[in-house]
Amino acid sequence: MNPLSRLRAVVLIALLAGIPASAQILLSGDWIALQHEDQIERGPGPDLGDYLGLPINDAARLRGESWDSSRLTLQEHQCRVHIVSYIYRGPLSLRIWEEKDPETQQVIAIRNYISTYEQSRTIWMDGRPHPSPSAAHTFMGFSTGKWEGDILTVNTTHLKMGWLRRNGLPESDRATLVEHFIRHGNYLTHVSLITDPVYLTETLIKTEDFVIADHDPGNWLWPCEYVEEITGRPKGEVPNFLPGENPFLKEFPTRYGIPEETALGGAEQTYPEYQLKLKAKAGMFASTLSGLSQEQPSESPPSADVEVLPVQGNVYMLVGKGGNVTLQVGPSGVVMVDTGVAPQADKILAAIRKLSNKPVKYIINTQADLDHTGGNESLAKVFGSATAVSVVNTPGATATQTVAILAHQKVLNRMSAPDGGYPARPTAAWPTDTYVGEEKELYFNGEGIQMFHIPAAHTDGDTIVYFRKSDVVSAGDLFLTDSYPVIDLKRGGSLQGVIDGLNRILDLAIPAHHEEGGTYVIPGRGRICDEFDVVEYRDMLTIFRDRIQAMIKKGLTLEQVKAARPTSDYDPEYGATAGPWTTDMFVEAAYKSLTQKRP
Repeated sequence: MNPLSRLRAVVLIALLAGIPASAQILLSGDWIALQHEDQIERGPGPDLGDYLGLPINDAARLRGESWDSSRLTLQEHQCRVHIVSYIYRGPLSLRIWEEKDPETQQVIAIRNYISTYEQSRTIWMDGRPHPSPSAAHTFMGFSTGKWEGDILTVNTTHLKMGWLRRNGLPESDRATLVEHFIRHGNYLTHVSLITDPVYLTETLIKTEDFVIADHDPGNWLWPCEYVEEITGRPKGEVPNFLPGENPFLKEFPTRYGIPEETALGGAEQTYPEYQLKLKAKAGMFASTLSGLSQEQPSESPPSADVEVLPVQGNVYMLVGKGGNVTLQVGPSGVVMVDTGVAPQADKILAAIRKLSNKPVKYIINTQADLDHTGGNESLAKVFGSATAVSVVNTPGATATQTVAILAHQKVLNRMSAPDGGYPARPTAAWPTDTYVGEEKELYFNGEGIQMFHIPAAHTDGDTIVYFRKSDVVSAGDLFLTDSYPVIDLKRGGSLQGVIDGLNRILDLAIPAHHEEGGTYVIPGRGRICDEFDVVEYRDMLTIFRDRIQAMIKKGLTLEQVKAARPTSDYDPEYGATAGPWTTDMFVEAAYKSLTQKRP
């Protein structure tokens, strides 16, 4: 090595030694999307029936074939947002910056602002864990990042349902996402790896590229306010195509000379060998995708005890075995919606004590099932039951020392007498105050509380509870995130009644921004939700109802309907082949409720 080269090497080593080991490449700046990759999908939109190169299963394919773009004219869908695993594919401007601790100057988070739908995203860099599985999901999800050399790797959970491709192909709310942000000078490559146990058979890998802007690209705002686009539409109608009746699915393969089976997608198409199959069959080529390994993001495991989750305002959700419990906490005491199963009463009480040392003054039962009323007796004994306390002075004075259990009259009727082979419940578990009309009102802890009777839904005595100031709806078993709704025919339940109840919840709910936040909804079982989650559940049940009704009109028997598997596109998320409520039981109850006369 000559002296000049040796000097250069020494200077280079000295410079490298002066760079902190933790220094990383900067992603900060304004970036403009380059749309040469998958341009049709990223611009005007993909063709209906174009599922090329996607490792989808039959359930995803059926949902795509049932998709009617007119659904986007429904008010609840007009401002829906692309989830984070899809939004970077749009014609967008992207701003990235770092948030640093003012004392240590360590990076706490990397922020994104995405012009499409005015979305703000936080990638936490401080090592915090992912939230509980019962926490609310959002369009941007919950993201944590780490540097792997000069590559930012991001793990995301808690996503809402969204698109795999915006021609009706769904991505479920159980999907997880791993991303790699890679900068090369003025260019940024974004690699996403989507794992969806509901609709994908393998990991879906996509890339997009961006170029740094030398000026403010603008177009940062996308205000949206939904309107009534189509007048005269029946309330609750959800546009969809019945299986086998979508007239547009053959347009794409016909236009490009692609075999129809190829247009349907599938994991086989993600491997190079599929090219040979096409050459042998039709002399055509297919796209290829590389198979990459990924580290799966994980959520915090569910607790064996009762978990306390703040929802909004003065309202909390307790999660344990059985149904969810809703709490309103304030200076005057505690209001409970449902009490869970009897064996968890002590844990429920301990969870309440973490939030308040005030007594429970009101228990509202959304229905009579044991997973929602099992703790009534134990809690009534702790806080004083009006059925067991002797009257002193006046009834009003006595009532201040007891807990009032509120429900619809039909709940009391069932709990106070033998019902379906079950004996009458203990007197202390009974509702002490009932209503017989459409609603009942209560004002407590500075908040108006409304109880609405939903007839002929899960049962004929269902109640939903709306906390007006906190803006939270407790839905009971009208709405579940982990199964199809239980329709108790013997107790007056019906599929149409459940749909009516969900539409009532949607009447109450108002989203804060682009179909997210605003009014929160606590389901009978599952995670915290908002209007968009209820819309998706309502849409699913409405589409299923339309299919069953079409089969009934054709004269199909119950066994023929079951054999047709009308729920197959939703079974990976909501179905069950064993347990107390199977898919077959749901289909049978729905069929019978649609063929019987409603009172």
